Amino acid sequence: MPLMKNGSIIDPVDAEVGGDDDIGGIAQTITSDDIDAILMSPSPVDERLEALRAMRSELEARSHADRGNDIAPLINQIDAAIALLSMRA
Repeated sequence: MPLMKNGSIIDPVDAEVGGDDDIGGIAQTITSDDIDAILMSPSPVDERLEALRAMRSELEARSHADRGNDIAPLINQIDAAIALLSMRA
């Protein structure tokens, strides 16, 4: 039987970062899934390109504070999505 800690069965201190108990999107407001959702959206290509460029601008503005190098892969994914959509435009 699990022990109760501070009134809860799960103590956040015991949860593995990046594990199954980690809630996605808390620290990172833009995720890889968000980028894929825009890329595969049925919206017009120009709207998707605009959304991806806005995401890239936001990530670029936050990149100076990125200590864990989490933002660079997202920017690379956005650049690839923009390149792919630009071929269709």
